[in-house]
Amino acid sequence: MFQELPDHRLWLVKQRHAELIHEADQYRLARAHTDEPGDHLSTRLFNRIRVDLEQGFVSVRRTLSAYEPPCDDTCPEGAPC
Repeated sequence: MFQELPDHRLWLVKQRHAELIHEADQYRLARAHTDEPGDHLSTRLFNRIRVDLEQGFVSVRRTLSAYEPPCDDTCPEGAPC
């Protein structure tokens, strides 16, 4: 009778894991559009950072513009101060 050794089981598990990884990669490549980047996680991360920074700068600009002192210089008519 054939006895299965632990090393043989481990080899089978590793083999199946490699097959599943290969199939997943092929599926991802087949479903990807040509204009999409390959790494969606980093793209989403950078987009989120950009949006957060933009919101921060908008709030800083809004805060600073609220505290701008009035213009004391005498400007010619029609010229912005």
